[in-house]
This record gives sequence, C-alpha cells and structure tokens, in this order.
Amino acid sequence: MVRLRTSFANYVTVWVVLLHLVLLPALFFGMGYVIRKSHEDLFVEHARTFARVLAEEFEAGVALDSQERTQDLLDLAISHGEARYAELFDRGHGIRSQLGAADIVVPRHTDLGFAQGGDGVYFIVLPIVHAGHNAELRLGFDEQPTRGRIRLALTRMLWLLASYLSVAVGIAIILSYRLSRPIHRLRNVSRAIASGDYGQALNVSTGIRELHELATDLEGMRRELVGVNNRLQTKIKEKEISEGRREELQKQLRHRQRLETVGTLASGIAHEINNVLVPIILFTDTVLQDLALSSASRADLERVLGAARRAKDVVKKILTFSRELDEAKLALIDLRRVVTEGLNLFSALAPPRVEIRTEIDAAIPLVKADATLALHLVMNLCTNAYQAMEGSEGVLTVGLRHQEKADQGVVTQSCVEFWVSDTGHGMDPVTVERIFEPFFTTRSVGQGTGLGLSVVHGIVESFGASIAVETKIGAGTTFRVLFPTVAQLGAGGDAGVP
Repeated sequence: MVRLRTSFANYVTVWVVLLHLVLLPALFFGMGYVIRKSHEDLFVEHARTFARVLAEEFEAGVALDSQERTQDLLDLAISHGEARYAELFDRGHGIRSQLGAADIVVPRHTDLGFAQGGDGVYFIVLPIVHAGHNAELRLGFDEQPTRGRIRLALTRMLWLLASYLSVAVGIAIILSYRLSRPIHRLRNVSRAIASGDYGQALNVSTGIRELHELATDLEGMRRELVGVNNRLQTKIKEKEISEGRREELQKQLRHRQRLETVGTLASGIAHEINNVLVPIILFTDTVLQDLALSSASRADLERVLGAARRAKDVVKKILTFSRELDEAKLALIDLRRVVTEGLNLFSALAPPRVEIRTEIDAAIPLVKADATLALHLVMNLCTNAYQAMEGSEGVLTVGLRHQEKADQGVVTQSCVEFWVSDTGHGMDPVTVERIFEPFFTTRSVGQGTGLGLSVVHGIVESFGASIAVETKIGAGTTFRVLFPTVAQLGAGGDAGVP
C-alpha cells in the first residue's frame, strides 16, 4: 500500500482543520446546551416570580372584591409580564384579560418545564386564599421571545465559531509555511551538497531550537565530511594499530618541521629586506638632519622614516620567529621574577576593565632560559590574551606552578608550568591548527602582523620547552608553557640566578 505523502505546511494545515472540525461541533453543541438551558431557566424563573408577585397582590389587597381591579391586574400581566393568557377563576366564575390571545381556550395545570405542551405557552396555576375567597390565578407566558433569543444566541455563536475557524486555519497556513521555510532551506542545501557543491553552508535562521540544533549538527557533519576520505584512512589506521599517541607526536613533528621550513624561508627574506631598510633609514635620517625645520618635505620624510622603522621591527620579529635565537644567553633563572616584572609592565598598559589575577606558587624551581626572551614571552602571551577579549570586560589569569610529573612529549619529568588564560571568545579547531604560523591572524587588516604567537613559539623552542593550547568557543583560551626544571630555588631565592 502506497503511503500518501504531503508537504509539512499542508500536513499541519490539514491536521489543524481536522482538529477544529472535531472540536468546534462539540463546542457548539455544548455551549448551545448551556445557552438554551440558561435562557429557559431565566424565563421560568421570571414567569414564576411575576406570577408569585401577582398572586400576593391578589391575596394582600382588595382586588378580589372589585372586578374592575381584578381586570386591571390581569391586564397588567399581559402588558408588562410578557404573558399571553391571564385569568382569575373564583367561585365558579372566571375573569379573563381581554388583552390575552384568543386562541388559548383551555388552560392546563402548572407546567413542569419550558416548552411543555408544544403550544409555545408556559402555564402557571397558583391558588389564592383571601377573605373567604378560594380562587385560582391562571397565567400563560409566551415562550416565543425566549426561543427567538436562544436562536439568535446560537446563530451568533455559530458565526463566531466559523470566524474563529477561518482565522485559525489562516494562522495555521501562515505559521506552517513559516515553519517549513527552514526545512525547505535545509532540503535545498542538502541537495546542492549531494550534487557536489560543498561550499554551501547548512545555516538556517529560525527561532525553533530543534531546527537550529539540527542545522548546526548537519553543518558540523558537512565540515567533517569535506575531505573525509583522507581523514577516514587515518582514523581507521589509528584504531587498528591503537597508536593514537604516536600519531599525535607525528602530527606535532610535521607541524614543527613546517614551521622550521617557513622560518628558514622567512629568515632569508628578512635578511634581504633588512639590507634594503638599512640604507633607507640611514639616508632618510641624514636628509632630515640637513633639512630645514620649515621644509614642506620634512613631514613626508618623517613618515618614510617611521614606516621604515616599523618594517624593521617586523623584520626583527620574523628573525625571532625563525629561531635567530642562537645569541640568547641561557642561564638558570627564577620565573617568578620574570613573571612579576612582566605583569608590572603589562598592568601599566592594560585598561582598567580587564581584571588581572595571579596564581603563582611560593616555591618554584629554577629553569634554564634567557631572562629577556622570557620577559618577551610573558608580554606577548598577556597581550594576546587581552586582544582575545576584544577590549571588553574580562579576566586575565597568569599562573606559575611546579609539577613533579608532567608529560613532556614522550617522557615524563619535573616541569615548571606557566600559563595565561583569558575569558575571550575562544577559537575553533581550524584556527588552533594555524595560530603559530607566521603572518596568520584573525584580526582585521592593519590591527596585527600575525607574528606574536609565532615569536612565542620560537622562544619556547629555543628554551627546549613546550607549549599547548586549550580553548573552547565562548569559554576563553589558555596557553600553557612547560619549562623543564634544572635546580630547586634556594632559600634566599637567588640560587642560580645570573
């Protein structure tokens, strides 16, 4: 049996219509019963109350002693009580209102309910005892006005429910099409990806959490599936030989070799650029010294000199990244002093909206490093953490502690861990893979050279240390540098410090 399939919008609309077609008749008959019952009860209550008041008038007054007075009271029941029949039967003689309907001949006993008898008249018979009189008051009230009000109320309710059904169906159609729009978007993009257009992004704009999460998950799957053939072979190999650790080390080695290759190339280019910048700076400076202060060309030459010096600073950073660190004088130093000095310098530059916290242990072993480069390392990581918070309020934490057993590559040894963490927006895995590459930056053009972290990497490598990154989108980033320990810090705090 072939199953009927339809669109999401039509599916929702049909179900809304079917649901209302079931509920609205039940609602109509239920409310109709309530309306009919309330009007009938109100009519009966009014008739009985009016009849009781009229009977009490006969019993309390002198109407029974005067036929004219009796006639007036009976006429009053017709003109003001919505009665169609009014008669007083006393001593075998009946007095009937002339205003009543002529077609009502034989009265009945008191009706027990509305519409009893089928003649459209509700009869009430009340005994009257007064001054020797033993009479009966017979009243017949017209049921037609009440029935008309009931029909009018039911008609209005029917129109109201019909209007509600129309509005509900219209809203269901509009909402179903709006809700189905993200689904159509996902379908179209999925078909495009299936046809080979991998540049399409499975992003939808919707306030429905399930659809948003579905689109996010599908987008993550799309990104993972792009180039999945090469990565799948690697994953299968890792599971078969259970050597995930070696694969990670090989990945680090390839990354390091790539950085070394780029560093060698950058070093050669930097030397050539430096050879060009030196005469530009010297000759420009000489011309400025000989040029009069009022010369119109002086401002242009100063700009040339400033640009050349900035270019020389970039060359210096390139040389630092390319591991032109052979001149570094490695010695036993106390990282606490270096970190404290770096924080003092950075605190003067950091804005007050950035809260700086420190977690520095009291006793830290000595490590072998260059104090100047180590200070440069601290300043670069702190600056990078501040920039990651994009100038907004945040917390920057600097820590220093000793680990007896730290994982350093393939060996476990005693290390001093230095870390800098921020509460910025974090990085995705693709960005983390490239953060130590020279000239790679996530900042806009003109706001960064992309050399800060590459210089940090070069300094760390020159110390024989290692650096790791922990980050998560929306949860900030932490850089951890592990320095192999060489000696314990003396009691005076000066042992081994140059």
